[in-house]
Amino acid sequence: MNIYIKKSSYTTKQGKSAILFDCFSGKYRKKINTNVYVPSDNYNKLANLISKSDPKHVSLNIALKKLEEKKDLALEGYTQEKWTNEELENFLKSGIELYSLDEYVMNQFGESKSKITSKDYINVIKVFKKHLYKNTSIQFEELLDKEFLLKFKANAIKNGLKQSSINSYVKKLKVIMNNAYRDGYINERFIIPDSIIEEVFPDKKEIITYRSIEEGIGKIENIYQAQSIALFLLMLSCKGMYPADVMSYKKIEKTDPGELLINNLFEDDSAYIKFKKSKKSDKYKYVRVNLAIKKLVALLKITFHMTHYKKYSDILAPYNDPYHIFAIDINNSNNTYKNLWNFYQKMIKSTINYSFTSARDSFNIILEEQEMTNQTRNILTGDISEKELIQINSLKLIDAKEKMRDIEDRINREFRLIDLVEILTNKLKLIGNNFEYLALEKWETPKEFIASINKFN
Repeated sequence: MNIYIKKSSYTTKQGKSAILFDCFSGKYRKKINTNVYVPSDNYNKLANLISKSDPKHVSLNIALKKLEEKKDLALEGYTQEKWTNEELENFLKSGIELYSLDEYVMNQFGESKSKITSKDYINVIKVFKKHLYKNTSIQFEELLDKEFLLKFKANAIKNGLKQSSINSYVKKLKVIMNNAYRDGYINERFIIPDSIIEEVFPDKKEIITYRSIEEGIGKIENIYQAQSIALFLLMLSCKGMYPADVMSYKKIEKTDPGELLINNLFEDDSAYIKFKKSKKSDKYKYVRVNLAIKKLVALLKITFHMTHYKKYSDILAPYNDPYHIFAIDINNSNNTYKNLWNFYQKMIKSTINYSFTSARDSFNIILEEQEMTNQTRNILTGDISEKELIQINSLKLIDAKEKMRDIEDRINREFRLIDLVEILTNKLKLIGNNFEYLALEKWETPKEFIASINKFN
């Protein structure tokens, strides 16, 4: 059996010709349309390639390569598996899957992105396929059809997806498609139809109250719900941390060499933590480690060792580190990070019915109510770089330090954080989690630590 890949002699009005499988052996001959069409003028039949002058040469050459692979598999099946002519024809007629959006995101597009970003865009494809009820890959041409996107939106709304989420997914899709356009996989820019994106007005932010947290503690039925409230309180205490900040904050001392130039921002004999304003930012928020934070970290550290040490010890900070709960690089362990926080997001919703982002909202509302200079406000919100901090007059930094303490006192006073930690600890006792004997200071050696954890379990 011989199989050749040939261009049809027939040319359409659009100047394209079909690529055929030409099969023959003795008296047998069969030509099979591959449903791949190429521009007649730009096709090199000897090399079986489209010239680079064609705007879609990249995607077409990938398709032609897949046809070559299809041909080789057909010949292998015919000779080794003793296919009949009919079996050979059916295999070739099944065609190939053109280079898809799925493949593009997994290969070319993802190569130029960070691990987190790449996974984020892979998730975009999963969301589209979910709401379009597609088990096969999404083709570029499908996404250039307005009706295809309208179907996605209608199904997504029907399935409970918020308009804000739809907006986000479609905008990310636009990024992918415009990259594909620049790479030569499609020959027209992707334009979002007006009816797909809708303006979303954010809900009015409300400050959470001491009473609502206290009531939430009363609803606790297990240690995981308790941990979720403790995490929320820690985020609130630390100027509105986000989940990623809980994983990545750094403990610093006033005497740390890298912090000496801005030491007027720090109080004597106090430890501080800092975390980035955003993933790619060089701007930090600074938080003094007060008594409430120490108690929350201790509670979380002990309970997370209770619940996660046996199976997930690699995500936990060392037992004798009194400042950190987790030791995980979210860039390299993004799935672990997301799964952890998705779980605790459900836990917090089941008690106080607030999301973790409400901690930052509450902090920002309190901040807005305070009188201060814009410069001080920028320091408190993390809207100023370390380089800019160094250049600020020392007296102004002292003023900012005082304001930091005022805000800290306001949060502790308004939310009665020490009281809430005590109530939370007592609630844990009531549901069978008395960990008083597991005080951090008692863990002097790894052996003692492991013995304590095993005793609890």
